[in-house]
Amino acid sequence: MKGLKYQLVIGFVCIILGLMISLQFKSMSGIRSKYSYKRIEDLVSEVETLRKQRDELSSKVQEYQKKVDEIEKAVASESEVANQMKKEIDSLRFLSGLTDVEGPGIIMTLTPSNDVKNSETSMIYSTDLIDIVNELNAAGAEAISINEQRYVGRTQIKEAGATIKINDEKFSPIDTFVIKAIGDPKVLEGAFKIPGGIKDKLEELAGINVKITKSDNIKILKYNKSIDYKYVK
Repeated sequence: MKGLKYQLVIGFVCIILGLMISLQFKSMSGIRSKYSYKRIEDLVSEVETLRKQRDELSSKVQEYQKKVDEIEKAVASESEVANQMKKEIDSLRFLSGLTDVEGPGIIMTLTPSNDVKNSETSMIYSTDLIDIVNELNAAGAEAISINEQRYVGRTQIKEAGATIKINDEKFSPIDTFVIKAIGDPKVLEGAFKIPGGIKDKLEELAGINVKITKSDNIKILKYNKSIDYKYVK
């Protein structure tokens, strides 16, 4: 009886060991199937694909960045050209007298003597004004006006009947004329201190009082007439 009982115990132990070995084998087979060679190949392929996509995107980024740089340079260049053109236009407007200007200079006031009681009347002639303008230009005046009429290249100063015509505006020759000039005040004033010069002739020969005042800030208005060109192309 003891021998049979012993054999039964041994048999039961062997059955338990067999079941354990079988379960372990199945477990190992599942792991192997989970990480099969085919699966590994697929993962490697996916990695390569993602790597190529990354490289392509990086190349695209560099390409677009290059285009952005080119556009920025083009915009900066156009802006510089536009600024330069604006400066040239402003300069031309200034030279043409088409803008208001300010600066230091002198104010000349010409006042005729109109003492009717003593029959000592005097008047200003267009040639007097032209001589003054020429003297101011020679002294470096950068802008000139006569009775707020801007003197430009098209300005005519001439007698028109009993008046003096400046930029199509008429003024009485026995009234006061105010001439403004922007430039170096000392140089402009000095041009009329020459003995026997225009100022002396106007005062001594024509009976016109000439007053010259220096100023740090003179404003001269722009030429306000329309300019029509018929023949210039």
